Amino acid sequence: MQALRDPLTPLRDLLKPGGPRSAREFALVATDVDGTLTRSGSLEPAVLGAIARLVDAGITVWPVSGRPTGEVMGLCRYLPGVSRGLAENGLLEVIPDRVPRWLGTPTDKARLKAVGDLLNAEHGAGLELTADDFCRLGDVAYERAGREEAELLRLRAAAEAAGVHLIWSNVHVHLAEAIPDKGAALLHLAGELGIDPATIVTVGDAPNDAGLFVPGRFGLTVGTADVGRQRDYFPHLPQAMTAEREAAGFIELAEALLAGR
Repeated sequence: MQALRDPLTPLRDLLKPGGPRSAREFALVATDVDGTLTRSGSLEPAVLGAIARLVDAGITVWPVSGRPTGEVMGLCRYLPGVSRGLAENGLLEVIPDRVPRWLGTPTDKARLKAVGDLLNAEHGAGLELTADDFCRLGDVAYERAGREEAELLRLRAAAEAAGVHLIWSNVHVHLAEAIPDKGAALLHLAGELGIDPATIVTVGDAPNDAGLFVPGRFGLTVGTADVGRQRDYFPHLPQAMTAEREAAGFIELAEALLAGR
């Protein structure tokens, strides 16, 4: 396990001209959505422009999100140049005009909701199901509602005692039957499509992105500046960190890749 107190390399130092890594090595950016593509919960024109410029430069962009399958379908349809994504923390592959495809084992949502009810009844969790639950096929998500990490760790322990895994993003608390691993799903899909993982850049901001940061999986792993304050909650840290938070961090990564092309 990477030492959690090791300093993170600033992205600007890693990808600068003449630096240790060349932007020309990379052909695909796999990006988290909430807190990485968004700023204060919104997709802004500058992010759409950055995605369009990456695609125009020959760099594929895939959203890899904890959002429900129905919402990721919309992202894949309308984000410029994006035609594929992963939903529900890697459980499903989404391509517009196709039936979503399970990459993980189909889940028992009723059982997951029963554990959520247990957390509320016996552990005072106060969890509220997300309004977009009807768009979800696999996992169950609740509003994070400002819960701090100490409370989330308490609920994680209670969920694990009931045989369910709990993870969180900056907006949601997820219950899943298997440990959510966006990175494993991304590797599986890359293998099917003949994409060299060494050409993939991953970027995220929260503990549900931990699978995107596992050493040895991908060519470059990047955390936004938000990873810095949460570093104790990641089993592995990314190779580099942006100077900026949220969408500004994604734009910083896009500009670094484009400058090196």
